[in-house]
Formats: sequence, C-alpha cells, structure tokens
Amino acid sequence: MRHHSPHTSTLESAAHERLLGTLRSIDYPATKDDLLRIAVLDHLEVPTIDAIHELPTRDYHGISEVLKEIALD
Repeated sequence: MRHHSPHTSTLESAAHERLLGTLRSIDYPATKDDLLRIAVLDHLEVPTIDAIHELPTRDYHGISEVLKEIALD
C-alpha cells in the first residue's frame, strides 16, 4: 500500500486539475497524437504526458474516454 504525504496529494490533485483543463480545451474526436501535442503545449507534468503517451492509439470522443484509459500514479 502506498502512502502519500499531504504535499504529494496536493501535487497530484493539481496535476489532475491541469489535465482536466487541457482535456476541456480539446475539440473531440481527438487522436492520441492530438492529446499528446496539446499536453506538451500546455506544459503538463511529465507523468501526465507519459500517461497520455501510453494510451491506446485511437480516436477519443470525450474527456471520460480519455480519463478511463489514464492511470496517473
């Protein structure tokens, strides 16, 4: 079982909020490459960009489809 300090949880929460903001700014459907490009342009955190890089290559039709596939540790 992993234990997070309150500081880590705050950072993870901030990263999640930034990801949501980026996902809300995207026109769907979007490809994995679209998601990666916008994540880099928005200067999202490296673990977030890495998680997007691991997504299956396909079209995503909304925020919920992306979030179902992303597992941020």
